Amino acid sequence: MIDDTDWHILTLLQQDARLSNAAIGEQVGINASSVYERVKKLERKGIIKGYTAVVDAEKLGRPITAFMRLTASTAGGETYLQAREQLAELCRQDPDILECHSVTGSGKLPPQSPHRHPSALEELVARLRDNLLVANTNTHIVLTTFKESMVVVR
Repeated sequence: MIDDTDWHILTLLQQDARLSNAAIGEQVGINASSVYERVKKLERKGIIKGYTAVVDAEKLGRPITAFMRLTASTAGGETYLQAREQLAELCRQDPDILECHSVTGSGKLPPQSPHRHPSALEELVARLRDNLLVANTNTHIVLTTFKESMVVVR
């Protein structure tokens, strides 16, 4: 899959994706052009999916984070997998939903979403419940976050 040097590069990029190839090479013990080639290879393989700024939703006026469990409806005659994919597409298209996963247990998709005010969350829940693809919703509001990370460790 990937070697120790690639893992070291990934670890550094996950800590600070703005590091220069030269700075990474200095810490890894290879030259900047080798770092560049390795990073490009990791991107081509899809191991590195992209680069983004991690923002604080609360400081952007969205202090409420909620997780919802959505159950896909098969009332329209779809199979469960068809209904689940349609619901997943609904989540992908909604800018208020940051993440959506299919999980074990009860076959539900728990989207995560930050909101300005409880009424904004209520509007999202209402919009989802009004959609024929959604059979049921169950919403959980985050009170305290003890850890958030996107870092994958070896």
